[in-house]
Amino acid sequence: MSSWLRSLNMASKNVSLVLGPILGLTARLWLAQIFLLAAALQFAAPGEAPPSNLYACFEGWLASESPAKMSLVWLSMLFAALLAGGLATRLAAGVLAGIALASFLFEVGQEQNLLWALMLGFIALFGAGPLSLDSLLRRGEPNNATGRFLKCIQPAFLLFMRMWLVAVILVGVWGPSGIGDTLALLAPRSMVFGYYEHFIHIGLAGLAILFLAPGFLVRPAAGIAAPILAITALNTGGAETMYLAVLVGFMASYGPGAWALEHWFKLDRWPSADLKNEDEVPHIVVVGAGFGGLAAVSRLAREKCRITLIDRRNHHLFQPLLYQVASAALNPSDIALPIRALFRRQKNVQVLLGDVIATDREKREVLLANQRISYDHLIVATGSRPSYHGMEQWADLAPGLKQIEDATLIRSRLLSAFEHAEDALDTAEQKNWMTFVIIGAGPTGIEMAGAMAELAHHGLTGEFRNIDPTHARIIVLDRGKRCLSSFPQSCSKRVERMLVGLGVEVRHDAALASMDTAGVTLEDGTRIAARTILWTAGVQASNAHQWLGVKPGPGGRIPVTKRLRLADDPRVFVVGDTAAIVSPDGSMVPGLAPAAKQAGLYAARVIIAKMNDKTVPAPFSYRHQGSLATIGRSSAIADFGWIRLTGAPAWWLWGMVHVGFLTGVRNKIAVAFQWIWAYLTYDRSTRLITGPGAKINSDLPAP
Repeated sequence: MSSWLRSLNMASKNVSLVLGPILGLTARLWLAQIFLLAAALQFAAPGEAPPSNLYACFEGWLASESPAKMSLVWLSMLFAALLAGGLATRLAAGVLAGIALASFLFEVGQEQNLLWALMLGFIALFGAGPLSLDSLLRRGEPNNATGRFLKCIQPAFLLFMRMWLVAVILVGVWGPSGIGDTLALLAPRSMVFGYYEHFIHIGLAGLAILFLAPGFLVRPAAGIAAPILAITALNTGGAETMYLAVLVGFMASYGPGAWALEHWFKLDRWPSADLKNEDEVPHIVVVGAGFGGLAAVSRLAREKCRITLIDRRNHHLFQPLLYQVASAALNPSDIALPIRALFRRQKNVQVLLGDVIATDREKREVLLANQRISYDHLIVATGSRPSYHGMEQWADLAPGLKQIEDATLIRSRLLSAFEHAEDALDTAEQKNWMTFVIIGAGPTGIEMAGAMAELAHHGLTGEFRNIDPTHARIIVLDRGKRCLSSFPQSCSKRVERMLVGLGVEVRHDAALASMDTAGVTLEDGTRIAARTILWTAGVQASNAHQWLGVKPGPGGRIPVTKRLRLADDPRVFVVGDTAAIVSPDGSMVPGLAPAAKQAGLYAARVIIAKMNDKTVPAPFSYRHQGSLATIGRSSAIADFGWIRLTGAPAWWLWGMVHVGFLTGVRNKIAVAFQWIWAYLTYDRSTRLITGPGAKINSDLPAP
């Protein structure tokens, strides 16, 4: 039960990490405009200020239009501007909170100013959050005496706020009579909501008494109460109720503090948070920071164990959008995130940059070039690489698309091809540079073809003088009978019509015989002259089987049991594209990101069960969640089995799903902005030619 409650509480905490900064920014802007408006009214008509005037309480001390009074108004305007921008936020919020509190205490009829003071108190104690200039200029809490003092009083403030909110909600539920009269200072009578339906009464009172008061599951409870109050405020026009909703939202963001029941029961942190350096706990080594590896680490990181994550690169890559980097639609940093940044706050996770060269499974050790790492459990999630089906000499002529380096190389070759066509000496050479061949008609191939067609037809419009980019010839060569063979046949036909509509040529039964720097030759003798060739015709597993010392199956995949372990070593798990996982129906689990995530989570669950001496989960079963592919602007296809979408609805769904699956809030925002900008303007701002791709084949004679 405690595990379930902790998961609920931590899930609420994760939601607050996303919504909390937005709430904080909204509250800052809202409060700033209140103070700026009050100052403007003071300058315009100081003698006719409305009853909510923030400066009315100072009339007894300062003359109405004295320099001291005007200085106070100017000062509040300055701090309001700082508050809005999130610069020197704690100081600004503290000063403004003092003004609001003084106007509440010493001036009749200023009850809403108490709510402003409390909202500003949250901001003064906890800072502006990530959406602020303070966050850009420095990281984290101020490491000085002031910062330490503020940290010390945060638990007391949160305890006071919990009790105050409980009192306000109960007073509001029971109306203005009786207890409402005795708590007028704490709960302004204009904030009552006794006209609510009875079940709302009971629900709010229950949340307050059962959760807010003792400090138990405060984030989920406040997360439910805040929208109820906000909706009520919108329906009734009650500004005070909306302020109360913001305060409850702050409680959902910051939690109940250390003086709370859930803190004593350790529901506000994972068991791993209490680990000491000297603790003897299981050590799990994960090789590979792809979808499967990260899913396993993210789940295991909550438990009492130590984790070492090893990868040959320092970033996690969102491969489904890699083709958009190759087609100049996105920047590499939009779809990649440093691995260390993902686990910065997870003290039981260590990230190592390196290549595994061998394993000693008898001693349970992983060997790197400069060290040996012991393990209790090993998870191998090293992914896949392009497969040239025994023709490895084609790799330099037709690059695959698996890493950022591949994407930037392809981008440079594409853009360089248009540059070479622009200064070509004759028409034949020009046509060769403007012919692009994509080998393979799977999801990556057709998405790449659609993106290239859009680049040629929209992204380069009006930029050349000797060529027309819309005359670019894009050819997809498919060895099979139809595109997207994993999709239903009707979907494949629709996709092909979309491609043809974009000007892409699709050739089926087109088996490749040879290729060179001047083009490709098919097995039927057909010759296609092209200076740019791309490979999307298959992948194979990484070489993990070599350093594991096991015999691979088809495609280099490592055979595993139903629980994703090696048959002769139950401490070694293999997941994702590296593993040959057989579904209960006998089919092979596809090499897709959702399958890798599911496998990584399953391996983690098995290890957790073993560590806690619990029953091992049932054998792994892959749950197919649907297939998505995009061909171009407002052209996509979505197949969920029970429903199929095409065109604009599928395109928007594809975009939302991929933004949702991206790692990192910054990446989600950056990609969404880039797509919206490109959709509105047809502009692609990442058309940079970098690296060796800028000169590839440029010194070769025309074929």
